[in-house]
Amino acid sequence: MQPQDGTEQWLQRNWADRPEMFRLDVEGAEIACHGWNLQARDLPGVILVHGFRAHVHWWDHIAPALADRYRVAAFSFSGMGDSDRRPTYSRSQYAREILGLAAALDFDPAIVVAHSFGAIPSLIAARSAPDRISRVIVIDSAIPASDDEGRQIPTPPPRFYPDEENAVSRFRLIPPGEWPHPSVLAHIAQHSVGRTAEGWTWKFDPDAAASLNEENYRGAMFDIPVPVDMIRGEHSEIMTPPRVAALREMAPSLGREIIIPASHHHILIEQPASLCAALNALLANDRMLQI
Repeated sequence: MQPQDGTEQWLQRNWADRPEMFRLDVEGAEIACHGWNLQARDLPGVILVHGFRAHVHWWDHIAPALADRYRVAAFSFSGMGDSDRRPTYSRSQYAREILGLAAALDFDPAIVVAHSFGAIPSLIAARSAPDRISRVIVIDSAIPASDDEGRQIPTPPPRFYPDEENAVSRFRLIPPGEWPHPSVLAHIAQHSVGRTAEGWTWKFDPDAAASLNEENYRGAMFDIPVPVDMIRGEHSEIMTPPRVAALREMAPSLGREIIIPASHHHILIEQPASLCAALNALLANDRMLQI
């Protein structure tokens, strides 16, 4: 496929920039990590944080577009992707995984870029350790507008498929959006399934939602003491006006929102090149000088 706008060529160049792959122990669980340009220790560090039931490979086509000016790392939360599973999970635990990666790579202080669910532990990390997180960029997140909102994550039973091809073909985005780029969708789907004794299934821990649904976490997201920026899809079903208002209440230093045209919630998949342009523009403005 060779789209006239060059997106496919751009994607292939980015995927050709293979990351350094490593595993990091954080509080007893091995976390699957990717890194780009990590040897350039004079450059600032950026950590990319994925959404719920996603994984590190969601960033494979995004990270190289940042790695000429930054050291870039991404990882899979415990219980997701190829990271180890835990008996229970919490957003605070996920915040410590972000901080653990930052410390291991000597990124402190790190810039954190987080999509969807990943923004919540990122903001918790920034509030708990503002000396270690210098800035957070939120990408289309379901910021809780009330104490009850967002706590009930669906818990469907595990599904198994006879082979890898069949499992990959069942991959779906939630919410689906309208314009997912087929190559990006295929790349992410390929890395979302694994083989078990029962058959091929999704790599995420189906039991994770149970403990996350019991967690009270909204109070840990107020008075964020570092600069926060926000990117959302023009047609987002997730980052609604009440959630934008909630983020502005939580983060006094929130900048003006950037809206990505022709995109829903999954901007990484629908408009990846536009997202990279927005990220590079935000990162070029060193908001640390304004606090």
